[in-house]
Amino acid sequence: MKLRLDGIDVYCIIGDLPEERDRLQRLRVDVEIVVPDDVATSDNLADTADYVALAEKVRSCLVAAKCRMIERAARVAAEACLSVPRVESATVKVVKAGAVEGIESATAEWTAGRDTDSAAGGAGVRGVAERLVALLDACGMTCATAESCTGGGVGAAITAIPGSSAVYLGGVVSYANEVKSGVLGVKEETLSAFGAVSSETAAEMAAGARRLTGADIAVSVTGVAGPGGGTPEKPVGLVWFGIASAECVRTEKALFSGNRARVREQAAVHALGMLTAAAVR
Repeated sequence: MKLRLDGIDVYCIIGDLPEERDRLQRLRVDVEIVVPDDVATSDNLADTADYVALAEKVRSCLVAAKCRMIERAARVAAEACLSVPRVESATVKVVKAGAVEGIESATAEWTAGRDTDSAAGGAGVRGVAERLVALLDACGMTCATAESCTGGGVGAAITAIPGSSAVYLGGVVSYANEVKSGVLGVKEETLSAFGAVSSETAAEMAAGARRLTGADIAVSVTGVAGPGGGTPEKPVGLVWFGIASAECVRTEKALFSGNRARVREQAAVHALGMLTAAAVR
């Protein structure tokens, strides 16, 4: 199902001329996202994408990116949209008025998508990983991973890309709680009080991966991939993610649908999207 958000006003640094690098300019951003079809039948706000979060994600990433070209601005914003839960793909159109003398406006459009129908490590996951590696390399940043339910799928996707050694420092597959605590430093009290699939555990996993590797940013994944193991409070498809940087550690959760393979694929792509969004903050 497609949803549109039109006319998001963003005031940011955009342009290549010296006089454009020290003043804010207005961009108009239109976003079209694809969300799961079950949104149309559930009539539940929790099942769709958070529009406010999506608009804020677009604004914050473009303010931080300080792009010189609207072409890159469109790509950065589209990829950042993928970190919002329930967004399967995003098409972003960036319009800059008066970009060129004698032309009313210039427009750039980019589509970033999660092809979860492909096999794990296939074209869809690879495309997101390629964009992440290119972005990290351009920004001179490094990343790391801490994975549970994805079993190393995020790290595998990144290292499948040529040149990833310049940006990926390493990861920990902490499938067992003993590894979460013994290697990543997740507190025993955290696991006892909140469980492995929780915001608290995801946050400590991400912080632990960043501490161990010295990476600029680290992502964590912990969830219930199925087919068993789900509960009413933590159903199959529930995945918590953490992202750690020098500034903060934050978490997100998503509820994915499909079989075990699809949940793991969607979780891996979501994690890659979070790394991408963190790289442009």
